[in-house]
Amino acid sequence: MTTRIHKTLSADREIFFISDLHLGDGSPSDAFGRKDEALVAFLDHVASRRAHLVIVGDAIDFHQAWFFSRVLKAHGSLFGALSALADASGVTYIWGNHDADMSFFKDILRFDVCSSLAIGDSILVQHGYEYDPFIGPNLEATHRATQVHHLFERLFRTRIRVPLEQFYTRTNRLMFWLFHKLIWVKNQLGRVGLRALKERLDAQELYWVHAQLGDPQGIWENVRCALETGPHRYIVTGHSHLPGRVEVAPGRVYVNTGSWTFQSSNYARWDGDDFEVSDWLRKKTYTDRWYRPLLDRRWRHMDLMAWWRANYMGWFRFRVGEIQKTDN
Repeated sequence: MTTRIHKTLSADREIFFISDLHLGDGSPSDAFGRKDEALVAFLDHVASRRAHLVIVGDAIDFHQAWFFSRVLKAHGSLFGALSALADASGVTYIWGNHDADMSFFKDILRFDVCSSLAIGDSILVQHGYEYDPFIGPNLEATHRATQVHHLFERLFRTRIRVPLEQFYTRTNRLMFWLFHKLIWVKNQLGRVGLRALKERLDAQELYWVHAQLGDPQGIWENVRCALETGPHRYIVTGHSHLPGRVEVAPGRVYVNTGSWTFQSSNYARWDGDDFEVSDWLRKKTYTDRWYRPLLDRRWRHMDLMAWWRANYMGWFRFRVGEIQKTDN
């Protein structure tokens, strides 16, 4: 995926956006789950409006499924609907960091494949890994880490994910506890002459903490900078799975298309004048609610130890998870 392909679309039309489907093998570790009928209904809706569909990357989770034949067996009817929509009104596909092979999208489903998309003069669409401080410059290395992560989840039939409150399982709580111990060891490295190593690990610690606190994949600050200093009025990405429409500065808007993983069925819509972000199954609209802490940078200073002091209650219980259980 080293070749860059930039394409353009006219802005004077209705365009729908989805991303991060993460279609897997249909097993319990398939993050998409069994929402095939719901997504087919969404595609039918797009077709009925004669609108264009843009898929903003990571449609298939090759790291989870291992073999494409398993994905095709689990989600064959959905691929048929995608191919029919591509023939009827066109589908643009922007590749993401989980996309290992573009030939299926380009040659079989007949998508128009690219690495970035301009809509008119004011909208830039990218998957979003380009703004990720770790995946962006280390795409191949992160493939190996993702494969190990999925293998662990498959073997133990659990989710090792952030935020903890959404995946409040015994295994995930244990992993958070172990991570805290590793960070304690990391903090001692400067005392034994390994300051450079400690500083590199400090950056990874903050990456994790910020993901737990509401900035998945750590892309927010880089997107904000691109909007504030760049030529585009809108930047649209997926990648972080955090849906929303956020006014970063007057006349500068970030749109995140969310995902179709777990309980989500998010999409964005351009009506020729502005964006809205919604959930197909829940029939709700997303604004900037989940991005408000990011806008005022209220927790940029917090490291793992500060988060731990605020949340750990002993005996593998965490305040954020216990509050979530009470609310439910």
